[in-house]
Amino acid sequence: MFKSIKAVAALALVLLAGASQAAPVLLGSVTHNYGNGASLSNGGYSNNSCVKSGYVIVKDAANGCGNSRFADSFDFSSLNIGSVTSLSLTLTFSATNDIAWFIFPEDWRVRPASGSTGSATLFDMTRTGSTISQTFTFTAANLDVFASIVANRNFGLWFSEESAFSQQFNLQSATLNVNGNAAVAAVPEPTALALASLALLALGFARRRNAR
Repeated sequence: MFKSIKAVAALALVLLAGASQAAPVLLGSVTHNYGNGASLSNGGYSNNSCVKSGYVIVKDAANGCGNSRFADSFDFSSLNIGSVTSLSLTLTFSATNDIAWFIFPEDWRVRPASGSTGSATLFDMTRTGSTISQTFTFTAANLDVFASIVANRNFGLWFSEESAFSQQFNLQSATLNVNGNAAVAAVPEPTALALASLALLALGFARRRNAR
């Protein structure tokens, strides 16, 4: 009987620890839709030469878009964040597969940034003519500016194009998902309270029997 009570207490404590260390969850999202509408983002362009209806044209040279390169930022400081374990970026785009002189295809890549510091690691985009969506996942293991992005609660979106000729593609939207552990609530959840109560009762009963 005594051993059974101790086993119940130990099991309750294990379950309590598991409940307090929940698996990472989606903490929130920030979406930017691009274009020339009032509620749309222009991607940081200084004029409308590359801002169209429902998309922006991303070029690999600043002189093609009013002497400014595409650059956008995603502020997630308002989210209820405890710790961030990963960031997922979903882009909707088209026209990344043009051929220059029938030899060199476009080679567009995502370059995350923190403030004015761009990542040294580039992430390949799919070559496509039609509109598609592609998701990129960033963690401390694969992104050198991850810690800085999380500390500043701001993700910078840049692009890099690696072919030898001037290229461009169309960007319709970008969604940043922030994944991790939510901030710890001031009041424990009912499940945690129940497990804690069970553990305390079992330990208290065991001590009483041990004192006899």
